[in-house]
Amino acid sequence: MTERGPDAPAESRLLDLPELPEPDPESLLQANPTPPAEGRPCGNHRCRRPVGAPYAGTEQRYEGYCSHCGTRYSLLPQLAPGSTLDGDRYTVRGCLAHGGLGWVYLAEDTRLRNRPVAFKGQLNPHDAGARVNMEEERDKMVALALAHDSIVSIHDYVPHERDGEPTVDYIVMEFVGGKPLRTVLNEAKAGLRPLGEPLTLEHVARYGCQILSALQAIHDKGLVYSDMKPDNVIHRGTRVVLIDLGGVQRPDDTNRVPVITRYYASPEVALGLKPPDVANDIHTVGRTLAELAEAVEEEPSDYGLGNESFRRLLTRATAREPRRRFASAADMAEQLEGVLRELVSLRTGREYTRPSEVFAPSPVLLDAGLGAVPGPEHWLGRSARAYRSPGLTGPVLDDGRPTAAQVAAGLPVPYPDPRDPAIVQLRLPGPRDPRATVRQWEIYLAAEKESGPARRSVEARLELCRAHLRIAGEIAPDHPGRKDHLARAESRLREAERVLDDTAVNLAADDWRVDWHNGLLALARGELTAAGTHFTRVYAALPGEYAPKLALGYCAECDATGGDAAERTDGVRRAQLLYHAVWRRTPQQGSAAFGLARIHLARGERGTAAEVLGLVPAMSRHYDAARIAAVRIRAARLAEGDRGLPDRRSLAAALRDLPTLALDGEAEAGEERTRLTAELRECLLDWFRRAPRPPDEEGPFRLPEPAARLLARKAPGKPYPPDENGLRRALSRSFRELAQLSGIGPAQHEHLIDCSNAVRPRVWFVSR
Repeated sequence: MTERGPDAPAESRLLDLPELPEPDPESLLQANPTPPAEGRPCGNHRCRRPVGAPYAGTEQRYEGYCSHCGTRYSLLPQLAPGSTLDGDRYTVRGCLAHGGLGWVYLAEDTRLRNRPVAFKGQLNPHDAGARVNMEEERDKMVALALAHDSIVSIHDYVPHERDGEPTVDYIVMEFVGGKPLRTVLNEAKAGLRPLGEPLTLEHVARYGCQILSALQAIHDKGLVYSDMKPDNVIHRGTRVVLIDLGGVQRPDDTNRVPVITRYYASPEVALGLKPPDVANDIHTVGRTLAELAEAVEEEPSDYGLGNESFRRLLTRATAREPRRRFASAADMAEQLEGVLRELVSLRTGREYTRPSEVFAPSPVLLDAGLGAVPGPEHWLGRSARAYRSPGLTGPVLDDGRPTAAQVAAGLPVPYPDPRDPAIVQLRLPGPRDPRATVRQWEIYLAAEKESGPARRSVEARLELCRAHLRIAGEIAPDHPGRKDHLARAESRLREAERVLDDTAVNLAADDWRVDWHNGLLALARGELTAAGTHFTRVYAALPGEYAPKLALGYCAECDATGGDAAERTDGVRRAQLLYHAVWRRTPQQGSAAFGLARIHLARGERGTAAEVLGLVPAMSRHYDAARIAAVRIRAARLAEGDRGLPDRRSLAAALRDLPTLALDGEAEAGEERTRLTAELRECLLDWFRRAPRPPDEEGPFRLPEPAARLLARKAPGKPYPPDENGLRRALSRSFRELAQLSGIGPAQHEHLIDCSNAVRPRVWFVSR
């Protein structure tokens, strides 16, 4: 059971609404109950003309006889205050409202200490068809009574006779004291605070999640709700309750006149083309949430991408084609909860993550070296003479943006469809080598030909597509074998599309899988615009998932390096929105943190980039890489010229954090620490020679206090002096240590020794 209350963990209260006080039932009574202005159909099932509706030039009559067939009707309340039913057990207090089929009254159960209950009877007691519908509603309420705590429950069923009138049956339901969403909507539109605070998108998303949970319980019983709208939902306490089950029916029931409200109903149901079904329920929820969202006073700018994610969810829910909507209430609820987590995390800055049920977490960090200790090649590309030159400057830090092919191979992988014929094999551990994966699944597909068309697997072909993309990512761009693997990946993807088209149950909900892999293929080919188009479609289908936002963030980041100034500015803004949304909700997602850090580095925001990486939690597999990257960012030159240098505080922070990094398996010394120490010594020398002196600093230019660690010698003796010559001697020693590392060839060894000799301070011997 989910823990509730103010002391419950924030995660368990995610879906809770602001608690509303229980209203006095008497305050909800209508002083002058008015029948529906549009009237009701005649009780004669052969007539069904409107009765009680106003006509031009005539007074509206709520009682009388049908002008077409003469059948008697009455739309007025049948129970007056003070009336008693069931042997004086129930005492009527008055009218609360009228639904599509009948009046709703407030009554008291005298046997249970006058507990308030709700009575529902026919709107027109002379309508025999309405009585049948009432009996059906009673049976459905009994069936659904224990299905969900957000569905109104039934207590009793009571007949009542009046002199000269037909017997009317009344459903006795729990009294749901609270505020109808229609009232919430109207108060929000009037600029009031219907929940004790302004209505926000977070509230609307919580309403949606709770409504969808109740609808899924109805769908699990083989029924559909049909008439979802703000009038039929009550906000009680921190939860919602669905009332008025008069429209609940079987989705295949073509004999019954459906109970719908055209504004909320789907186009196909509103036009009478088909009876209400699950797709119609999804549409009505989308319209209900859209109407509530329109009453939100203001969308906070700190929701960032969350506003767009919410709009995309509503767009899919209310799509004109039924097959384009969510396949079930549970599917929509899952995506809506993901959007809610995004909204809350962006507003509060707190983590609201939950493992995706659609994408498997990727172990790959989308980074091309920023989070790794630089290898010897970092220095092998520089001329040894550069270290002797008076104009010596350190290299500009590479931001580590991965190639599109690396991203294509490293993005999260969708979980396989459990309906796929190869699901058992897909769930078994597979080989790590993509070439072995190709061999394995080629054997499977060869055997599949003997199984017949019904056993063809979409997921096996998608698995082969991804394996070929991984192989292509390991091959040099100009190698002919790379084009071959890209062609094979496309061939398998096209096969998957054909199998999906031929499948008997062809749901558009599966189309996003094809779009996702088309996006990966386009990325691997460097076609970023096409990739962005495909990933945008996935985002539209799955607005609560982080994977398509991560992919789109990379595409936008690449856009920021091309085109005109306006396109670059838009690309940077878009990439920051996308990366920020993923990182705030899921800080463990190191790829988003590195992407966001690259955006800040491009703007010269050194401190912010390092801060983002410093917030990657220790439980993330990318924690150590993020800490290494933060140290390198704080110390390195980010651009040519003095403005690209770190300030004293940033450099001191890098030097202070260096000894705490988990390098070489947490050994005190090793090759990784040797290489990173060499890089920081080079950064320190560059800073000492080029950084502008503070105007208030007197005497020789001082190094940051933690720099003493980098000036220490391995051999016994005093550390190198804290001046340029001392820094040169320390860096010279680092080059000699690099030359001794494993894997260094003769030519590389000679180059590093030349660098060591070049950077050493010159000593002049003067003879007398």
